[in-house]
Amino acid sequence: MIIVIGHVVAREDTQAQVQRLAVEHVLRSRSEPGCVSHEVSRDVQQALRFVFVERWSDMAALQAHFRVDASRKFAQAMAELCDGSPQMAIYQAEAVRMG
Repeated sequence: MIIVIGHVVAREDTQAQVQRLAVEHVLRSRSEPGCVSHEVSRDVQQALRFVFVERWSDMAALQAHFRVDASRKFAQAMAELCDGSPQMAIYQAEAVRMG
């Protein structure tokens, strides 16, 4: 399993647009092959910070997601609408059973 955790910080004047684009991106991404889950939330301590958490079946599925034209356009829009650069970390993980 591949886990992606990322965030952007919207500007005050762009937060509504960032939220709309983020929700559209998440909903579209969920329909892609290999997408296990894809979510966006707002940070309760920093309201302009949007946090993305994604789970992909494997690296090939994530790389295919990155090649989708709409994904590239989304990343470009976030870079233009937000303060600083979008941040992203990618992890390879396996589920651990408790008990």
